[in-house]
Amino acid sequence: MDGYPEESQKMDVIGHLDELRKRLIICLVVLAAASVGMFLKWETLIWLLKRPLGATASNLIFIGPTEAFLACVKVAFIAGFIACFPVILYQIWAFLAPAAPAHLRKHIAGWLLSALVLFFFGIFFSYFVFVPAALNFLLNFGKEIAAPYITLDKYLSFFAALTLMGGAVFEIPVGMALAADIGWVRAKTLRAKRHYAVVAMLVIAAVITPTQDVVNMVLFAVPMILLYEIGILIAARIERKRMRPKD
Repeated sequence: MDGYPEESQKMDVIGHLDELRKRLIICLVVLAAASVGMFLKWETLIWLLKRPLGATASNLIFIGPTEAFLACVKVAFIAGFIACFPVILYQIWAFLAPAAPAHLRKHIAGWLLSALVLFFFGIFFSYFVFVPAALNFLLNFGKEIAAPYITLDKYLSFFAALTLMGGAVFEIPVGMALAADIGWVRAKTLRAKRHYAVVAMLVIAAVITPTQDVVNMVLFAVPMILLYEIGILIAARIERKRMRPKD
């Protein structure tokens, strides 16, 4: 009889691991299919990749026999990840759902939709605003020193880091609101720790900003601070709704 609880725990762990394996396989299969589909459109993807460069350095170069091909594979993988992000996000939620509070499961569709909208908005923000601004500063500064001959692989790494970071940064209010909805944090605490959060965001912006200049650092830090303030407002609204008397 004493062995049943331990055996039950083992079966529970095995069940969780099996569920995690299933979710990972689904994500990998969808990601692989999306990446292959994107690779078939590699010319369009490369055109989109080069668009933020404008006329400043429109001609990228490659210095190895396989660099151009591998760059197309990488950009297809990145585009595939962005395209199938909704599926990946859902699979993460499906795995965590059994442990989530009942009230959170009732309106999870709204949270998922908000996370998706902000992720793609962050991608667009980086693509149309931050990447061009960073390139404009770096390339114009570098022109005073040497001609800008940029390798395709280096530019792709630069572009991917800033773009995906933009998508992640714009998830700040969703993460804060979810934490408030679960009960991990309160709006009052978030307000009280605002100055620490601002300092942390400035540090993060300085780290992830490749230009290391104040203008581009602020360009990335300001949206983060605004998103933090939005997260506080949403957390406060959730708390007010929770305290309303139920009919």
